[in-house]
Amino acid sequence: MSAGQEALWLAHQLDPHSSAFNVVLAVRVRSPLARARLERAVTALAERHELLRSTFTMTAAGRHVRALRAADSVQLDVRPVPGASDAELFDLARRAGEEPFALETSGAFRVVLLTRAPGDAVLVTAAHHLVTDATSQWLLMRDLLRLYEDPGASLPAVLPWDDRVRAEQQLTASARGERAREHWRTVCASLAGAELLSDHPRPAQRTLNGATHTLELPATLGARVQSSAAAHGITPFAWLLGTFQAALYRFGCGTDFLVGCPATTRSVPGSRDAVGYYVNILPIAARFEATPTFGDVISAAARQMLAGMTHNGLPTELCDALPPLPVTFTLVAADRLPVPGLFDGPVRHAGLDLELVDVPQQEGQLDLTVEMLQSGSRFTALLRYNRDLFLPETVERLAGIYRLMVEASVEDPGQPVTRPAVVAENDLAFLLSLGSGAA
Repeated sequence: MSAGQEALWLAHQLDPHSSAFNVVLAVRVRSPLARARLERAVTALAERHELLRSTFTMTAAGRHVRALRAADSVQLDVRPVPGASDAELFDLARRAGEEPFALETSGAFRVVLLTRAPGDAVLVTAAHHLVTDATSQWLLMRDLLRLYEDPGASLPAVLPWDDRVRAEQQLTASARGERAREHWRTVCASLAGAELLSDHPRPAQRTLNGATHTLELPATLGARVQSSAAAHGITPFAWLLGTFQAALYRFGCGTDFLVGCPATTRSVPGSRDAVGYYVNILPIAARFEATPTFGDVISAAARQMLAGMTHNGLPTELCDALPPLPVTFTLVAADRLPVPGLFDGPVRHAGLDLELVDVPQQEGQLDLTVEMLQSGSRFTALLRYNRDLFLPETVERLAGIYRLMVEASVEDPGQPVTRPAVVAENDLAFLLSLGSGAA
């Protein structure tokens, strides 16, 4: 296993019945499906991507072991649901994705087909995070549909997972790996991960109970983010990351902290089309002691991301003395996803009429994970949080502050991050009345 996989395996052992690390992609199929063809496509998919037919255990000596099963051990699970309403069908898709995995015996992947009527079904692919990531889930859906359409399709070669693990081990033991460790030690020196003030006492044992708050940025605001980022020679991601750090600061996370940024490690040949856990979490520092401007914070985030990607091959799990990162922020570009058009609406693909079923998933992994989805100039933030720590209204308030920080940053990047008011006028009047003793 890779270092990242070992960390995820241990997280699974702490709560093997949790769905917090299940990565799900559900698609409504409004075309007749040939069951036998789909079953063959599932087998071919498992043969192509070995992690989808792997089991994971630990030996008595404490060594993590991955074992391969036959490709036909991964079976299509067909569940007839005649008469189900749209709401019931959505709930069934959600629950199919949430079912826990028995990593030691049956592996980390399933394909469920919910059939309501001929030409009306939901195809659900679910995998534990230690065998997939956001890109992988779309890759496997692309390959599954391609193999269904054409069983003899020629698909790009993929990197064997053991080669990926060996390359990681070689880098870890090299001089380049030591330079990466030193880089992350410098970045994280004297800093802790961002920590939001919780509404409930932190449980003695970590829990994985989660929920999601969705923040839609107006397309006009998204377009301004893109144009502002281009004018400053940086990416929209860096702009949105810097403003998120400003929101955390204004929310009360302190003056100096770290935010984790999941970044892809698909840099070697054969990895771009492979299903697997190709992710490393980069610690990005935020410093607000000197009351910086939005431009200062955003530029610092851009510089750190650029430097961090240079050392991205080394798993930060292997860097000694790095602090936990309970808050993470990442961006997924929908226009680069392997099934074109599916994110934005109904699409004809592989001879089928398809529509995305956006089921909740990956909730409660950390205190807060923010996934920013980009489609053109439209940005949607999914704030997934641990509901044993935070009330929904607390996360909603943070989302409101974040939107305000984005708006203020494009309005005037040169203004201090402390200038925008983060209290609504009616709330401010109420607070002032308390201070004056008014009834």
